[in-house]
Amino acid sequence: MKSKSKGAASIGTWPTPEYPVRISIPAKFAYDLDTFQKAQAAILDRLGCPACCSGWDIRWDVARSFQVDATGRIRDTYAGVVVTDG
Repeated sequence: MKSKSKGAASIGTWPTPEYPVRISIPAKFAYDLDTFQKAQAAILDRLGCPACCSGWDIRWDVARSFQVDATGRIRDTYAGVVVTDG
């Protein structure tokens, strides 16, 4: 049975515990409150209610991925993009 879409929910479903929302963000964003809140607001807007996350099972994952080159230079990468280089 298809779930009915109500209001402005752009993903076409309402919160259910069987379908958690999984979000991966770089640590640089996770630990910057202003940036994190902007990302959270954008996600909540896509879920159909920019003011709250009540009822949604939102699971935040802090992505940590590093590359070390032959000279020892460390790159913090996220989805193939260099976030910091040094």
